[in-house]
Amino acid sequence: MNLDEFISRFVGEKEAALLHPSASQIAAATKDYGYMEVYAYPSVDSVLAAAILASTFARNNVGFTLYFTAAPPAASDAPMLLLGYPSSLASELSPRKPSALIGFGEVPQGLLSVAVTSHTSSSIAGLLVGVLSEITVVGPPAVYSVVAGYWRGLDVGKKGEFTGIENGIIETLKLENRVEEHFSLRLFRWLFEPTEEALHLTLEPYLPGITGRPEEARRLLEEDPRLSPLIGKTLEEAPEQAVATLGEKLYVMLKEASSVPRRPSELIGITHYSRPAPLQDLREAAIALAVYGEKHGAAALASLGVAEDLVAAAAYYTYHESIPSIVDAVEANLSRKRPPLKRSGPFTVALLERVGDAPLLPVERILRKLGVIRGQEVAGYQLDGSTALVSMESLLYSQGLGAVREAIDSKCLRYREGELLGEIRLGCQ
Repeated sequence: MNLDEFISRFVGEKEAALLHPSASQIAAATKDYGYMEVYAYPSVDSVLAAAILASTFARNNVGFTLYFTAAPPAASDAPMLLLGYPSSLASELSPRKPSALIGFGEVPQGLLSVAVTSHTSSSIAGLLVGVLSEITVVGPPAVYSVVAGYWRGLDVGKKGEFTGIENGIIETLKLENRVEEHFSLRLFRWLFEPTEEALHLTLEPYLPGITGRPEEARRLLEEDPRLSPLIGKTLEEAPEQAVATLGEKLYVMLKEASSVPRRPSELIGITHYSRPAPLQDLREAAIALAVYGEKHGAAALASLGVAEDLVAAAAYYTYHESIPSIVDAVEANLSRKRPPLKRSGPFTVALLERVGDAPLLPVERILRKLGVIRGQEVAGYQLDGSTALVSMESLLYSQGLGAVREAIDSKCLRYREGELLGEIRLGCQ
């Protein structure tokens, strides 16, 4: 029994009903035409979905052209697959060949001219894996749907577990010995690194004064006799009582540093690792791949599907080199309490202080969880007096696709083609 047959065991009837229409359209398109036009919104989740698709299509000799855009066409002479758009977009589409949309939100009611697979608590990459598993073998790249789920912050169960289709994919990958699950402190790389290393490597949750500061991480353990037994110990070696004490201490630190409520499961909960994968800590991989996508572009990140080891190595190097600037940028903005806010149409842009070449996506993510960025605000790095660099993903989830397209049409927003970022005009109406 292969990986994809296992998936059918863990996907319920309701989820299967969501997956089948898109699977049928993709199967028809690839069989009859051997080609699809793929449009992906410039978000990390959508690009990871595109990487999984590239791997699957390449292995099955299916031709495709991949576009990253906030404004896909309503119709095309070729079969279309849209990744990462709201399900409501389906009502605007009038494809002339078999086509599907895999996105987010509730599935629209009524007769549609395009198959729709969408969900409120599943990643785009996860839904795509489910769809593709109905018609072909996805294989090891399915692990990146778990990474996408972590990037989307969908691990919101009481123990930090997922609540969508990722659960079925994880159970499948566990049976294939491609993923293992642990319940403990959610420190980066703790399965492989000693506690003092894992502490300062952890960007999520960000531990102010500890993250990115190896001397302080070690001092935290050395100065408390209850914690010193953790020095030199990995996750599986650490004494339980010392782990519990460390968890309590870190959670107090986290709450004191944050101006919004924090969930215990952000710090203590389920974590997933993949020993066969080049990026083995799947929570850390989410940040690393986001940084790489921001620095090198969506196409470079999507190449993970056809050159996994090469892209993963480049991503980890880029991420590792970026950690000091990420930490410095977070600390600088955390000390300001609240950034200045500027309006641009329906968007409220929180203007952050940029330190060095700190990537925006992880800095915005961390500051949002600390409460520096709030509600529907989107973070921005000011480029000049009237323009700021913003995340296209944040714009989408803040005000919706309609607002993003309207901002582009009115010249208030310029999407940087092939990137995960855009430039927004401050004060634009």
